[in-house]
Amino acid sequence: MSFIINKVTLSSGALFFREKEAYSGVHKIAGKVMHDIELVFGIAPTAAEEITQCASSVVIYGTIDRSPVLADLSGQGLITLEELRGKNEVYLFQVIDAPWEGIDKALVIAGSDKRGTIYGLFHLSEMLGVSPFVNWSAVRPQRNEEFLLTDGYKYLSKEPSIRYRGFFINDEWPAFANWCHENFGGFNAKAYEHVFELLLRLKGNYLWPAMWSARFYDDGPGLANAELADELGVIMGTSHHEPCLRQGEEYRYLRGKDSIYGDAWNFRTNKEGITRFWEDGLIRSGKFENIITVGMRGEADTAIMKEATLADNINLLRDVLRTQNRLIKEYINPDLTKVPRMLALYKEVEAFFYGDENTPGLLGSEELEGIILMLCDDNFGNLRTLPSEEMRAHNGGFGMYYHFDYHGWPVSYEWINSSYLPKVWEQMCTAYDFGIRELWIVNVGDICTQEFPLNFFLDLAYDFERWGTSAINTTRDYTRLWVQKQFGGACADADLEAIQEILEGYTKIAHNRRPEAMNACVYHPVNYQETDRLLAEIERLMAKAGELYRKMDERTLPAFFSLVYYPAMGNLNLQKMWLLTGKNHYAAKLNSMEANQLAEEIRACMQRDKELIDEYHSMENGKWYGMGLSEHIGFIHWNEEECKYPILMQVMPARKNRLVVSVDGTTQHSEGSGWHVHKLYMNDFRRPDVTAASFTISSVSDLEAPYEITCDAPWLSCSSYKGVLDGRSKTTERITVTIDRNKIGNETEARIKVKIPCGLVTIIVDARQPELSGLPERTFIGTDGYISIEAEHYHAKYDLADAGFRVLEGYGKTLSGVKVFPTTRYFTPGQGPSLEYLFVVDEPGTYMVELYTQPSNP
Repeated sequence: MSFIINKVTLSSGALFFREKEAYSGVHKIAGKVMHDIELVFGIAPTAAEEITQCASSVVIYGTIDRSPVLADLSGQGLITLEELRGKNEVYLFQVIDAPWEGIDKALVIAGSDKRGTIYGLFHLSEMLGVSPFVNWSAVRPQRNEEFLLTDGYKYLSKEPSIRYRGFFINDEWPAFANWCHENFGGFNAKAYEHVFELLLRLKGNYLWPAMWSARFYDDGPGLANAELADELGVIMGTSHHEPCLRQGEEYRYLRGKDSIYGDAWNFRTNKEGITRFWEDGLIRSGKFENIITVGMRGEADTAIMKEATLADNINLLRDVLRTQNRLIKEYINPDLTKVPRMLALYKEVEAFFYGDENTPGLLGSEELEGIILMLCDDNFGNLRTLPSEEMRAHNGGFGMYYHFDYHGWPVSYEWINSSYLPKVWEQMCTAYDFGIRELWIVNVGDICTQEFPLNFFLDLAYDFERWGTSAINTTRDYTRLWVQKQFGGACADADLEAIQEILEGYTKIAHNRRPEAMNACVYHPVNYQETDRLLAEIERLMAKAGELYRKMDERTLPAFFSLVYYPAMGNLNLQKMWLLTGKNHYAAKLNSMEANQLAEEIRACMQRDKELIDEYHSMENGKWYGMGLSEHIGFIHWNEEECKYPILMQVMPARKNRLVVSVDGTTQHSEGSGWHVHKLYMNDFRRPDVTAASFTISSVSDLEAPYEITCDAPWLSCSSYKGVLDGRSKTTERITVTIDRNKIGNETEARIKVKIPCGLVTIIVDARQPELSGLPERTFIGTDGYISIEAEHYHAKYDLADAGFRVLEGYGKTLSGVKVFPTTRYFTPGQGPSLEYLFVVDEPGTYMVELYTQPSNP
């Protein structure tokens, strides 16, 4: 007989046995799981504190050493609690037979600790098909008639790979803050309950709360935020510049000439006041489960002593750490090894840790004993430093502070998700491989639109064995499974594949250039047709997203909109707007009437941006109101100040009927006048794999202007040979030129003549073919002044027995990347693995080689 949940069992008695000895926070989570069950079966389950009031199939949950019921079941030999004892955040999920009279089957969820029990309860929700985003993102589970676990079913979870795993709510104005105030009246416990639930459903356990204007320990109201976090098993911390459980806004609020804390955030001139400030923070909040940030930086994420010497800064920080350790011993625990503490080696603090050739840093100092040393990325997702083998012996372990959101120089990115899973995987796997395994935290800004990469980040931290270094090139598998979890019950397989394609596509484009850093000059409007090629991909993804949007039913649309459609369309629409702006500016330089048409398309993108945000804010009765308010267009400084919409160029039509001919992919153009440039060159067919190229004819006036095309080569053909443009309804025409290489004889040069009102434009087509005979496979040949090779297109790979190159699919700006594994190996020059690339140049000489490598900034 199996353990069954269906409408019959839900109607025959209490499904959950509520043990009074259990943690109150565990009971609260059980209540959320009961609501999940209601969403799946349409009937709300109940809980009872007496086993006689329970159904014949019952869910029993508890934590070892705090559950008489679990002890009884263990005594009967029905479960083995020793499998849990001494482990961190582990749960047992087991079906047992007839534990008591009247109970046929029981599902036992036993945790090694509070969070283990909570994760076990949410595991039931996951098995029922409930997404972790069921409440946060309104992901509605598929209705079901019955859930069944076979007789003897047993699952014992693993210990998390990273001990402390969480996120940082940062840069919360205007988005997260407005959401809190609009929906909950402030940064209070009502708001944070939703954040805590999301964190725990994602198997995280650690949080830095909002801190620009919020005061977590005051806004609850009072300590309600901290009390709720502690009740639910959420470990609280404060950001990298907020030590001893006190936020920067608290000091700004309490400081003053008559304040007991003084009026200067200065440990030299106001040591007594600052020490008192920290002391009171520890007394107030030290009773909760925390990781205590230590160290000291300047106010509002700045350096503490900007003009001081390196030695002075190091000595100050050493004094700060001694004081903080003394306070923690006095007010938290005399045994500092029992108190989780963290020092963030962020920005200038990194230099204080390492020192230089003349000034020893804090590395190896006794003040750092037992402290988690949190290394950081460069704010753009690239690791800055990694612990050496000698450093890895540090007894506090290492952490990593990573960014999906950033407010600062050289350019902020706060509006919408622009993180790319292959990049996150590669960087965080490198961190793990180098021993950064104690703490991972990611800056997610406002949380909304970051759900997809956040889920991956926390899954990687929880189960590195499944998704980490040994699982190379699995981010696509992860994305497929993620889409299935959110929309599997509502969408056909083809639609699920389309959602995956949209997620991978828009994040790659945004990763190549984040929205706030995008402008009209990032991609060239004509060279190599990079703008047109990217526009075609954007239009393809937008069309897919639009088709899916129209298919979604009312039950599924809110989740699809918030998790996929809005971040994808918002990103893609903005990229499209700037690409069109580049084309608009270029067309205006030619006085092409297309510039005016492009200007209207850009205006439509601006309007679409507003419409997307408005729809996001109104969706699900304003559930996400405020989350789209961050500025994101036209940053000219590191922040939003003086940001601008694109400058649109408009041209006045020429008085005569004029046309201009341009060779696509180049800046060559001509109006055909014999006095000026009238010969253009098309070299595309020098490449043996090219079968089609093109040129474009554009109106320079709003008068009818005819063109006629002739070609002297039978092996070339044009898509059109005559036509009329009027500069209004028809401003341009692209002429596709195709080649039939079977008809080419000894003559490899041809002339296409375009007769237009001002004269004759001659396009000289060069179809000379390079000599390929005898060349090895994957030999690259320069045909137009350059050779471009994808990283994975090497000719030969020379690996060592224990180290070698692997292709990272999708990594980087184009096709893929290559990287040596294991990452922790070091090689002397010429002794490591290598790749060999073959290419042929026209003549001997000195050539420039450009390598695209990580890391890179925006």
